[in-house]
Amino acid sequence: MSVGVIGHVMDPSISDAVAMAGAAEAAGADWMGFADAFWWRDVWMELAIIAQHTHTLEIGPAMTNPYLRHRFHTVAALATLQDLAGERVFVGIAAGGSEVSGAAHISRADAPARVAELIEVIRAVSNGRPLDGASGRRLDVALAPLPVLVAGRGDEMLRVGGALADRVLLWSVPDTDLDRSVGLITQAAEGRPQPPELVWAPLVAHDEATRTSILNAAVYASINTNRAIRSEWGLDGDLVETIRRALVSGGTRAAIDLVPAAALADLVIDDPDPDSVATRGRAIGATSIVVPCYSSDTVGAHIAWAREVETRL
Repeated sequence: MSVGVIGHVMDPSISDAVAMAGAAEAAGADWMGFADAFWWRDVWMELAIIAQHTHTLEIGPAMTNPYLRHRFHTVAALATLQDLAGERVFVGIAAGGSEVSGAAHISRADAPARVAELIEVIRAVSNGRPLDGASGRRLDVALAPLPVLVAGRGDEMLRVGGALADRVLLWSVPDTDLDRSVGLITQAAEGRPQPPELVWAPLVAHDEATRTSILNAAVYASINTNRAIRSEWGLDGDLVETIRRALVSGGTRAAIDLVPAAALADLVIDDPDPDSVATRGRAIGATSIVVPCYSSDTVGAHIAWAREVETRL
């Protein structure tokens, strides 16, 4: 079991990212991930500096995607980060947010296959095989095996996580879709010697300030949730596209008022009682808890809360 942290400050400065990682490490977090967003500061450069200012914290991108960088560059970046942080490196992989399709104009229709391909290349290279089988060209920098974290809400992405990942992240999954999502992961993991670690990131509103930040994550989650669940919320067709356009052009503040209240109620947990949250976590088989980090000042308290939940799982 572990307690993880995902940086959730929009475009953190380098000093902010270092401060958040340092606070997370001091508070006893096991790992911390930072977003790979193409209109923010580059995550790999950010992680390199964080590596030099931390000592025990496992670090990595959470999440990178297979579209905006060639897989060879991603492998080289991971190997370089291992030069700085050693065995403390993990890689989080997902399909990419709405910006990939909405602003970069890249279809994510083949995301499960592309994520699986990236995982396979990372694993192949870390096991000593060439970057490219046809030419035999190898990565000149050593890459040691490292944990792979996959996140997704779509059925096929969940199956890829169950079949291939070391850890599967349930981030911003509606309560009404948790059991079904876990079932897909579990089915895909059948026959594996070691099933993936099930990492749950409940969106918990600890206080009013946290709730405001949590709602930003919920906006993204609302339009990427299973279509049947969205339909139950009254979030269909044109409204999904309207919210997506608002996100791309104006960010979450421009989109939040468009999301139905039923969606937010399904995504956000208003009762932070550790026993209550742990009961739900046990029901889905969660083995680890993740909290978002909104500032270096508050992350310690949220990690302490997550550790209470983790001990009850």
